[in-house]
Amino acid sequence: ALVLLLVLTILGTAGVRDTAMEERMAGNFRDYSAALEAAETALRTGEIALGSSTSFGSMTFSVAGTDGLYDVAAMSSSVDPLSASNWADVHSSILDKSNTLVNADPDYYIEQLPEIDLPGSDLVVGFQDKPPPVQFYRVTGKGYGISPNSEVILQSTYFR
Repeated sequence: ALVLLLVLTILGTAGVRDTAMEERMAGNFRDYSAALEAAETALRTGEIALGSSTSFGSMTFSVAGTDGLYDVAAMSSSVDPLSASNWADVHSSILDKSNTLVNADPDYYIEQLPEIDLPGSDLVVGFQDKPPPVQFYRVTGKGYGISPNSEVILQSTYFR
């Protein structure tokens, strides 16, 4: 009876340990999913700002990155998302704080990349001699999860 009780105790302890591990894994996945959704919200907010004529008309890109708007053509390199200092906050009207589980509001910044000529392209408008240069932008969104230790960074390239 004592041996059988010892075996059942070992099985019960292993089951509790496995259940606790699965609970931690599920919590980490939920935390990552919340951070991913927040980063996606920040990324889409930046893309919507670029696509909006009124928002885009008021954007001022600079080396200092005021309001999260960087001019990469004037800088020597792109902005490192891990050390970027000027992020634009996602507007509170987009976020429903009552349903948000994240630790902090998501942020984004936009980099204006150098203009690119399209050599050999037949992309012309009207009676132009050569195609217009294409202006690309890199949008970087950062979202936080439920715990302060989880963070997801997403990037997309947008042209206008």
